[in-house]
Amino acid sequence: MDKYLRWFIKYQVYTIVLFTTLLITFVTPALAYRNTGNFEDLRLSGVPAVLFASCWFAATVFLIVAIHKEVKRFIYPYAFMLALDLVLLFLRELYLVAIGESATHLWSIKLILFLLIVPYVAASLFALHRLYTVDPLVTQHNEGFVRFNRDEASNEPPSVPQPAV
Repeated sequence: MDKYLRWFIKYQVYTIVLFTTLLITFVTPALAYRNTGNFEDLRLSGVPAVLFASCWFAATVFLIVAIHKEVKRFIYPYAFMLALDLVLLFLRELYLVAIGESATHLWSIKLILFLLIVPYVAASLFALHRLYTVDPLVTQHNEGFVRFNRDEASNEPPSVPQPAV
C-alpha cells in the first residue's frame, strides 16, 4: 500500500486519540463533581463518570499501541468502549423519551453530532484494522509455527545417522 495512504489512515486515528484525550481531560473533572439524584444521569455523574473515563483512557492507550506496533487486536478495546458508550447513551435517550422528559431542541443537535462523529470514528477504526490485515508492515511474530520450504527437504539426500565415536 502507498505510504502516504498508510500515514493518512494513521493520522485519522491519531486525531481520534487526540480528541478522546481532550474529552477525558476536560469533561471528566466536570462530571466527577456533578451530583444528580436522577437514574438517567447515573452514568454522567460521580464515580461512574470517573470509572468510564478510566476505561476510555485505557482504551486510548491501547489504540496508541495499536498504531505504533501495528497490532490489530489492540483496536478492539477502543471499539468496545465506543459501542458500550453508544448503547448506554441510546438507552438513556430512549428512557427520557419514554418518561416524557426529552428535550427536542437538544435531540436534533445530538442527532447531527451522532451522524457526523460515529461514522467517522467507525470508518477510521475499520480502515486501520483493514490496513493491518491486508498490508501488514512486518510479519506477525505470533503465528506459532515456522514454515519450512518443502523443496529444500526433498532435494537433499536422506542423512544417515553416524555412529558415535
